[in-house]
Amino acid sequence: MYPVRAAFVLEQTLGHVTHSQNLHTALQQQSDVEATWLPIQFEVTGAGRVIPLLRNNWSVRASWRARAALRTALVRKPHDALVFHTQVTSLFSVDLMRRYPTIVSLDATPINYDSVGDAYGHRAADGGFLDRQKYQLNSRAFRAAHTLIAWSEWARQSLIHDYGADPSAIHVLAPGAHQTYFDIGQRRADHSRKPGPTRLLFVGGDFARKGGPSLVDAVRGLPNCELHVVTTQAIDTHDAVNVRVYRGVGPNSQALFQLFDDADVFVLPTRADCLAVVLMEATAAGLPVITTNVGALSEAVLPGTSGHLVPVGHTRSLRGVLESLIADPAARERMGRAGHALACHKFDARRNNATFLNLVRTAAETDRPLRRTA
Repeated sequence: MYPVRAAFVLEQTLGHVTHSQNLHTALQQQSDVEATWLPIQFEVTGAGRVIPLLRNNWSVRASWRARAALRTALVRKPHDALVFHTQVTSLFSVDLMRRYPTIVSLDATPINYDSVGDAYGHRAADGGFLDRQKYQLNSRAFRAAHTLIAWSEWARQSLIHDYGADPSAIHVLAPGAHQTYFDIGQRRADHSRKPGPTRLLFVGGDFARKGGPSLVDAVRGLPNCELHVVTTQAIDTHDAVNVRVYRGVGPNSQALFQLFDDADVFVLPTRADCLAVVLMEATAAGLPVITTNVGALSEAVLPGTSGHLVPVGHTRSLRGVLESLIADPAARERMGRAGHALACHKFDARRNNATFLNLVRTAAETDRPLRRTA
C-alpha cells in the first residue's frame, strides 16, 4: 500500500499556528499520508499592498494565496486529496475541490464568527450584496467538501443549520494539545505543589481582546498570588506589583511549557474567541481554568468541576472566583485533575491528529484508482 498524497493548505493566524505545528509533527510520525505543506501567511505583502481587496479582506487574501499555491503544487506532482484549514483558504478553489476529494477543517463558520466578531474589530454581515456573495462562496465550499471537520459542537451546529451541510459529512474533532502538556498534568497529579504564592497564568497574544486588562484589574492588590502574562503586546500594569509579563514566547516552546508547569490556575477572561487552543493546553496541563462563556469555550470547561465561567468584562466576579481558588488548594487540585481527564478524553493532539489523517486517507481513497490512472 503506497501513501496517499495530500496538499495541506493551512492558514497561519492565532491558534491555527499551534494547530499547524502539531499536525506537522503528526505527519512526520506516520508514513501513509505524504504531505505537500502550503502555509498561508496573514501578513500583507506583494500585490496585497496595492490591491485594496487583498489588503483589507483576509478571506480574499487567504483564498487568493491558497489558489496560487495549489496551482503550482498540483502541476509539480499528482495529488490524491486537498486539505484546507480553515475554510477561509478554500473559497477560490471550489472547482479544485470538485475534482479532488477535499477535507475542510474549521474552528468557526462565518456566522459563528459574526456572533463574536465585535471584539476582533469585525463587522458582522448585514445582508448586503458583498455579504450575500461571501455567504454563497462559503456555502459552495462546504458543499464541495467530502469531509468537514469542526473543532466544536458549536461549529457543527452552524454548519448544519446555517449552511445546510450534510450532518453525516461532519466530524467534531478538536485540534488538541501537545503531549508535553499532558506530561505536565501527570507530574502535577503525582507531586505536591511547592509552597509560595498562587501562580495565575494568562496566555493571549491579543491582550485586550483576551480580557487581559480586566484580569490585571482583578488581581491588583490581591494577596498571595502572582499573575504571569504571556502576550505579544507591550502592556502597562500600573501599580499591579504582582504581575509579570513575558513577550516573545512562542507556541510549544520550552519557555511556555515551563510557565504551564509552574502555574496553579489558568485564567482567560476573553471578550471573544471561538475555541481557544490554549484552553486545551491548560486542561491537559492539569490546571483549573477560569474563562468566559463565549463561542465554544464552554466545551473546554466543566463549570464547577474543572473550572469556572465568568461574565465577560465583569471584574468583580472574576476577582471573587480568583479569591476562592487562591484560598482553596484542594479545590485547585480537584479541578485540575478533572480538567486533565477531560483533556485526555477530548484534547489529545496525537490521537486527534491521527484521526484527522485517517479521514484524509479515507477521503483520498474514494476515487484514488481513477485519479492515479488519469
